[in-house]
Amino acid sequence: MSRGGRDERARLHEVASALAGVRAATTLLNSPAAIDGDRRAALAQMAQSELQRLERMVRKQQEYVGSEMPNLRAGEQVDEVAEVIDLDAVVGTIVLAHEAKGTEVEWRPSRMLALGDADQMTEALNVLLDNAAAHGSGPVRIDVRAADRSSTCVEIAVTDDGPGVAPELRRRIFAWGVSGPGSAGHGIGLHAARDLMERQGGYLELAESGERTTFVLGIPLLGCADDEADGPHASDASDASDQESRHGVAT
Repeated sequence: MSRGGRDERARLHEVASALAGVRAATTLLNSPAAIDGDRRAALAQMAQSELQRLERMVRKQQEYVGSEMPNLRAGEQVDEVAEVIDLDAVVGTIVLAHEAKGTEVEWRPSRMLALGDADQMTEALNVLLDNAAAHGSGPVRIDVRAADRSSTCVEIAVTDDGPGVAPELRRRIFAWGVSGPGSAGHGIGLHAARDLMERQGGYLELAESGERTTFVLGIPLLGCADDEADGPHASDASDASDQESRHGVAT
């Protein structure tokens, strides 16, 4: 399959995942079950943020299709200027989306800032959480930390308690079309996620240990958010930092 065809399949894969989160959130908001005011507001904001991200994704694709870029291969994207990413705001939104779908997630805000593309990082992290929920039975854990290898990167580790990656698949797990035995997937997500991270100077690796499986996403580190930092997500990050952890919501 051509690079353009793979990109299109990857985008459809992400659209389906994002819409599932929005649909689950709206179902919860419209259900008779009691939801406190703060939780209701957070779910509504998450749904709006995800819809806006999908709009940006569609707009970028339309701009690419309608432009003349003879130096690019089909499906290849133009590198964009890196932006400051408030990891607590971005990860918090993703956690809410997956909680709405019934996944229990454990996560502690980090107050870290990264440099890259927030939408692309969201896509990659969505893939990891979808896979963790599909292959594990217990809570999915997200750890945000400074990379041991270098102080210039921050890592987001996603861990599940599934059966792990078979030894014969470990070296090929990020290849297009590769999936484990019994998997319902098509081997698209991990390949697309690694590609998205590498486009912005990051990486995606498998770090398996014992009975748990951990995928580690790395992205350039900018620093830590000040308690009184100004920015589009400053208040959200401050509120999130007061929470010890997040846990799933049953649907």
